[in-house]
Order: sequence, then C-alpha cells, then structure tokens
Amino acid sequence: MKPQDKIVSAVIERFILRSDAGITKYGTTLDRSDLSVDQWLTHLQEELMDATLYIEKLKQVVSSGTLCMTADSYMRADKQTIDGFLYVRISDLDILPI
Repeated sequence: MKPQDKIVSAVIERFILRSDAGITKYGTTLDRSDLSVDQWLTHLQEELMDATLYIEKLKQVVSSGTLCMTADSYMRADKQTIDGFLYVRISDLDILPI
C-alpha cells in the first residue's frame, strides 16, 4: 500500500466539507445543468477575483510587518522541535494586527 500524503488528504477533506456546505446552502450539487457555460465561467471569474483580493490583503499585512501572536495562544500551541528548529502550527496561534 502506498503511503498517504497528509497534505493531499487534508485538501480532499476540505473539498468534501466545502461541497457539503454548498449543497446545504444552495440545495444542489455541481452536477446541476441549469447554468450555461458562460454562467459557469462568470462564477469562476468572480471566485478568482475574490481570491486575488484575499492575496493582496495578506501581502499587505505580511509586508507591513505588523503581526504578532498572543502569548496565550503560543503557550497552548502544539510545538515540535526538528533539527534544532521549533515548529508551531500557525492554525494553533491567534495572529493579530498591531
């Protein structure tokens, strides 16, 4: 049996959760046939435009150098030392603008 890639598994799980949320919200799946190709392309274009906005926001936050983590979230975080480097899962931290 091939070893599983944890990243791929995590992404697949996120796709399943996203699909479930979409079905709950819209009452249908992507198997629907009521949209034209142009309508599908418009949906895709709008999603990519949103993604571009999120990227720009995060670039500005990162380049401003004005992020900090709370001491409490650092203390709670799952930490692991590998080859002399301390790894902290970013999702365990409360990252705040300063």
